Formats: sequence, structure tokens, C-alpha cells
Amino acid sequence: MTTRILIVDDHSMNRKLLRRHLEAQKDFMVVGEAEDGQEGIAKAETLRPDMILMDVAMPGMDGLEATRIIHERLPQVKILILTLYSSSENSIRALQSGAMGYVLKESIDEELVAAIQAIMEGSYYFGAGVTNPLETWDAEA
Repeated sequence: MTTRILIVDDHSMNRKLLRRHLEAQKDFMVVGEAEDGQEGIAKAETLRPDMILMDVAMPGMDGLEATRIIHERLPQVKILILTLYSSSENSIRALQSGAMGYVLKESIDEELVAAIQAIMEGSYYFGAGVTNPLETWDAEA
């Protein structure tokens, strides 16, 4: 089964590299790209992807706020955060927003495929260099 993916990142080079990396995999299809959170929400509602790769730091609406809104409107869409920021605060906020994974951009080559596969199977995924917030975060808080 093919996983339909939307890429949301404000840097066009990052989007192009992610697209190239994903399209080299037989089970992934990039269905769209967005350059900020607001556009990401609109494209998610229109394209209905299975998975969204979401950057955190973007102008206008950041990726964590966009994740929260998408998760509220389209709870079936899985969201993986791709970022430069390894802070446990951001990974906790990502979980609270509805993301199922958090991977550092520096680890994409090694971890992206495994992260997408794990999340699509219903697991959470936290990449190398990221503190697993499930160990300390109370979902009821």
C-alpha cells in the first residue's frame, strides 16, 4: 500500500531533498508541498494525505500550531515532525499537538523511512538525539 505524503517546510531546498528521498522509495508518494503552517493546513484538508512531514520553525504559523489544527480537523492523518531543534520541550509540545513522531533533520537519511513506517503502523517514533517525551509526559496534564 502506498503512503501519500505532504511535506510542509519553509525552505524549498529541504522540500526538494525530502521529495527526492521519498520518491526513491517504492511505497511512498509525495502528493504535495507547503511552505508554511497555514498552507499546510489548507493542503492537508484538500489532499487528505496519510502522513505529513512537518517542520517546526516557519514564518507565520509554526509547525506545532499547524499540527494541532490538522490533528483536530483530520485526526486520521499521521504527523511526523522534522526539525533542527532537539529540545524536550518541543518534543512534548509536538505530542500534545497530535504528532506521532519527532526526528532531527540531521538524521533524515538514516531514520526517515523507519519513522514513517513505524508511525503508519500506529507506533510513536522519536529519533536519535531526541528525548522520548513518552517517558516523562503525562497525557492527562
